[in-house]
Amino acid sequence: MRDSVIKSNQSAQTATIREIARRAEVSIASVSRALNGKPGLSDALREKILAISQEVAYQPSAAARQLISGKTAVVGISLGRQDIELRPYYILLYQHLTVALHQQGMVPVFFNHQQTAELPERAGAAILLGEAPDDERPALLKAAAIPFVRIGDAGEGFSVAPDDRQGLYDMTHHLITHGRQRLAFMGGELEVPRPHSRLEGYRRALAEAGLAERLISLPHRLASDSLNSYRYLNRYLDEEGAQPLPFDALVCATDELALGCVAALEDRGIEVPFQVAVTGFDDLPTLATGLTTVRQDIAEIAETSMALLAEARAGEAPRHVSLPVALVVRETG
Repeated sequence: MRDSVIKSNQSAQTATIREIARRAEVSIASVSRALNGKPGLSDALREKILAISQEVAYQPSAAARQLISGKTAVVGISLGRQDIELRPYYILLYQHLTVALHQQGMVPVFFNHQQTAELPERAGAAILLGEAPDDERPALLKAAAIPFVRIGDAGEGFSVAPDDRQGLYDMTHHLITHGRQRLAFMGGELEVPRPHSRLEGYRRALAEAGLAERLISLPHRLASDSLNSYRYLNRYLDEEGAQPLPFDALVCATDELALGCVAALEDRGIEVPFQVAVTGFDDLPTLATGLTTVRQDIAEIAETSMALLAEARAGEAPRHVSLPVALVVRETG
């Protein structure tokens, strides 16, 4: 039923645009130029088209904007090289981004990494998710003069990210002040040379307390983070030996990793948090219930992305926005 309503609305919008063109005796392209304030029309013709649009009560939807302005109204949401679409965090972020774009009258289009080369051809702007040291997307978009925003702790260009370093510093400091002395950090591919801002926050808190770091680096696998951490932690404990435990706290880079760790520890009869505290990052709805974690505001990230994208389109100087996070203490730590 909902799909039929959407199709009906889109058909009505298309019909309205064509009606404006018919009444004004011009092409749809001329209607587009008039409605979007673009040059190429006489003042008299522009006024005529705008007057007719008011008569027919034209209100362009996102789909109609794409019809009359081509790729200008399209914003590509692009995934990085890793299979981050498997993460609930990116699914939630994508949902917020699509809502924010629709509210701006824009058309979101999903691009996986294999479609990177198609971005300049199909989109007038882009939002890039994920980070990698060899990410070719920024250079590709710059060469094509396509404005873009990165969500993540990126280098040059427009970008927005939660304050990962401070969040993991606060979490690690919290655990230390509550008596934890053997804190291990778990994250994906920690040895890969790319920004590891959450790891940096962990390290700073340990250095201030004079404690040694313990790193558990998970290899990339085509499975959920929770399943990866569950399997890997079991193997890690088998190799290390059950007694004594090599850590009294697991500081995890994501909520998903933390949930897998909690399950692995409980299956081995290790009490959480009495023997081992476990913490995450993101505070994902439903998933993070009961989990001590760091909350980031995903809706604010999406809204800030819209503001930065507008600045990028206007040719303003690039900047990075770091959004505050909050420590959320629950049962696991």
